[in-house]
Amino acid sequence: MNFNERLKPNTEFMVYNPAAFEKSHLNILNELYLPLIHQDAAMAYIYLQESSAYYEKLEIRFHKEIMDALNTSLSSFSKTLEKLEGIGLVRSFVSDEAHDDLFVYELLQPLTPEAFFKDPMLSLYLHNHIGPNAYKTKKDRLCYPSKPEHFTEVTRKFTEVFQVGSEEGFSIPEDSLRKDNASTGPNVDLDDFDFDVLFTHLKGTKIDRAFFTKEVRMLIVKLSVLFNLNAYDMKQILLSATTQYAGIDREQLRYEARKYYQKENRGKLPSMTTGPEPQQKEVGNSNDSYIERLESISPLDRLNDIRNHQPSDNDLKLVTDIIAKTSLPNGVVNLLLEYVYQQKEGNLNYPYTMKIARDWEEKGIRSAREAYQSIMEFRKQRNTKRTGPRERQGERRPAWMDDTRKTAPAPASNKDEDKKPAPEKGAVQKTAKDDPELQKMIDDFRKSR
Repeated sequence: MNFNERLKPNTEFMVYNPAAFEKSHLNILNELYLPLIHQDAAMAYIYLQESSAYYEKLEIRFHKEIMDALNTSLSSFSKTLEKLEGIGLVRSFVSDEAHDDLFVYELLQPLTPEAFFKDPMLSLYLHNHIGPNAYKTKKDRLCYPSKPEHFTEVTRKFTEVFQVGSEEGFSIPEDSLRKDNASTGPNVDLDDFDFDVLFTHLKGTKIDRAFFTKEVRMLIVKLSVLFNLNAYDMKQILLSATTQYAGIDREQLRYEARKYYQKENRGKLPSMTTGPEPQQKEVGNSNDSYIERLESISPLDRLNDIRNHQPSDNDLKLVTDIIAKTSLPNGVVNLLLEYVYQQKEGNLNYPYTMKIARDWEEKGIRSAREAYQSIMEFRKQRNTKRTGPRERQGERRPAWMDDTRKTAPAPASNKDEDKKPAPEKGAVQKTAKDDPELQKMIDDFRKSR
């Protein structure tokens, strides 16, 4: 929940707490969650839990009560609440009525120690905060050991012990009793990772879509957030954690993700910090690493990535002609290939691609970012209503992938005044022609035609 104008001392709230908060939950909170959320957030959670016992269920209260009890400001409480929401201990709701300032705070029970240590995000963050020795001590103390092996269960079933008869006048009551309302771990969901991009990368591999159960997908989301992995990274990890018959091994997936991250970051592991206040970002800033990657590789390498190192003759002819007939730099060519591949569902359509390439060259587009912004401007002009999809941990997703409709080629602009300035005289622009390997491929291709 973001601090906003609707949150004032006299703003009403109610606590939704259908599950009992017991001593064991308090122990887990202190042992496992406190190092991650710190004292202020833990105290706020405990206060909401324990104070609700002195009020009627869903009784309306005021935020001034929280300010006085915790000796805090609303701004500080809002930031504290964000930690509880992110870690998965609180869910916040606000009334849809414009003139009804009412918040509902749903309290979730902490994870069991077993579930906590199995969660890839929480366990690693705790490990980094308290160190390996304290981590092992806590895990050994809080987690119950597994049952001994080499035993056969002989437990009797209900029907083997009791006889089932009929009893007149009895009806099963509605489920109105208190029930467990346990946390599911860090507050992430399936929309936080772009599986469409991942499935595009996995075409032609041994990994079947049927392997992606809900549990596997949620693990992928958590690993992508934890290790800052995009869809291309996840493809490499999945290839090492999947067998054709057994599917995706979740334990192996965790291991491969950690190994991949450490390889890319010189053996370091990620650490948990509270994110900065949200700020307005320029269009495309969330795609920086994706665009930087496109700027740093040759079109031949990108084509090999897209086609799983099996490009067709038509693919090679297309890339060759773009390089030979235009002066577009590597990053622009790579973004063009990616855009057409997604728009045409894997078909690098020659006329469609060349039309965009000539348009971008005419408009003076000299970088992948300018090409990306051109696509964004085109979509903005075409769509009269934007829905604003959530940011997801995918391929630092190209923005055009938010729209599944097939469209005409994306012009840089419809107005002359939007033309990009020509590059400065004397500036050296690296193109695919500067790549010796690619130039050899072009020469060989021309000889074979």
